[in-house]
Amino acid sequence: MSISRKPLFDFLQLLAGSGTFDRRIAVLKMGALLAIILVVGSGCAYLGTASEQAYYSARQPLVPRQKIYKHMLSRNTYFVFGQIESGASPLGAPLAVIALSDTFKAGEVVDVNHTSRADSYYGLNLPEGDYRLVLVCDRNRDGFFDEREVIGGRSVSLTPQAVPEKVLGDCDIAVGGTAPLNSPFRIAVRPVSVRTESVFFPKGTIRTLDDPIFSPEMASLGLYQPAAFLEAAPMMFYALEEDSGYKVPVVFVHGIGGSARDFSEIIAHLDRRRYKPWFFDYPSGMDLNQLSAMFYRLFLSGRVIPTQDMPMVIVAHSMGGLVVREALNRCTGKKNEADVRCLITIASPLGGHPAAKSGTRAPVVIPSWYDLAPDSAFIRDLHRRPLPESTRYHLYCALGQSSAPDSAENGSDGVVPVSSQRCAWALGEAVEEADFSDTHTGVLRNAEAISRVVKTIEEVKTIFPEDHLRVLFTGGYSVPTGSHYSKVEAYSIGTFGRYMDALVVGELKPIHPLQAHFIAACRGECSPNTPAEKAWLKYDKERGAHRAEK
Repeated sequence: MSISRKPLFDFLQLLAGSGTFDRRIAVLKMGALLAIILVVGSGCAYLGTASEQAYYSARQPLVPRQKIYKHMLSRNTYFVFGQIESGASPLGAPLAVIALSDTFKAGEVVDVNHTSRADSYYGLNLPEGDYRLVLVCDRNRDGFFDEREVIGGRSVSLTPQAVPEKVLGDCDIAVGGTAPLNSPFRIAVRPVSVRTESVFFPKGTIRTLDDPIFSPEMASLGLYQPAAFLEAAPMMFYALEEDSGYKVPVVFVHGIGGSARDFSEIIAHLDRRRYKPWFFDYPSGMDLNQLSAMFYRLFLSGRVIPTQDMPMVIVAHSMGGLVVREALNRCTGKKNEADVRCLITIASPLGGHPAAKSGTRAPVVIPSWYDLAPDSAFIRDLHRRPLPESTRYHLYCALGQSSAPDSAENGSDGVVPVSSQRCAWALGEAVEEADFSDTHTGVLRNAEAISRVVKTIEEVKTIFPEDHLRVLFTGGYSVPTGSHYSKVEAYSIGTFGRYMDALVVGELKPIHPLQAHFIAACRGECSPNTPAEKAWLKYDKERGAHRAEK
């Protein structure tokens, strides 16, 4: 499976398819607000945000800039993403997508997404306005991008009327066809450092859970300075391994002030041969409607990360449950939408959080707090549509560690009231409700809770029969480094070679029409017309020649 809308290779889409002291006292006196602030980090981080926002408010009237608006929590910003389409153009030098605005200053650089590979995705976070998006390539290798190195571009208009959900996808940029720029700029190339180069996903997508991008510092940045978070981590989709389409995707969604790292102990107990963890790692201070729209586009629409016929599992903690539930409201049963077979929410404030209402009276309001308030439009409309028919919902609650007999009804897990976790709408949708005597974050490390979550995940099975899986687990054949195989071809032979072999010789029966065509092409019964068929025929011919030499 590819993170692209464009198929990369035939039936393998099924396999790899796929302030001041006085001010501080004033804040602390807000009582319930501490339940939010202190659980996700330091009150000092909030005070630092308040000071920073005051600076922006004072500076903007004097020297107005779109860059300042992007960092002001009171302003709407938009997620913009798309592909870099290189076609046949050889692009070996560093690349970047730059957003330029003439609103306050001609050619103001508002956001930059550094990348290193064409035919991949870029992401930007921009305030309302009109922009020129330009693709630049450091062709002279001087370590800087400038206006003479523009190799592609397009214009976008970001307004509530044009982009009501504040998410603009499919904003692809092709190499070529852009007019020369009159506005000079000079931006240093920033190396894109990754531990694993992905064949299918954008560079930087494959990470380990100890990666700094999932650190507490980044999680705090996402809450208090979401624009700065997105400058460092614009894509919000991550995986632990290269894609293998025969595995069931399990999407983990953290809560406010959290990160993918919160799920490390659950993942340690997951059968990684059959299940692949994916993550929606997002700036939790942003508007929840916007985040839900982004989640839908990335994971559910089938337009960015197609899952083919494979079922999906979603595990959401705390506020992540609200993001996911609203995203599921956007599902309409379209052909390519993800088949979410199982949804698990853990300690989610599905009825809102009373502290958030107090938070909306704070000196600086984090946008997500508005949506968390129990009387907000977001909470009121959260269950406006039923879950997709195939989705089984499991509602898991954290009761805290109190031994009081009424704690299950009137208590809290230390952050979220139990009554909110068990709101009537959620109970009505759930096929299972389970309680765990642990804290709001401790429940993610609770042995009983982990066992229940993993057992529930493993009730969802891959579409591949067991005899197919046994062969898939054996891997593939090595292809010499630097050979005439493309990266996709080398990956497919190296990962699925024995499975492809078993299909061709008839040891396994095809389970999909694409596999049937693959078999026919490899047996010479029809012309090969897909990369996988051509790669296998090339490999099998070379293998036969090597055997003949012996």
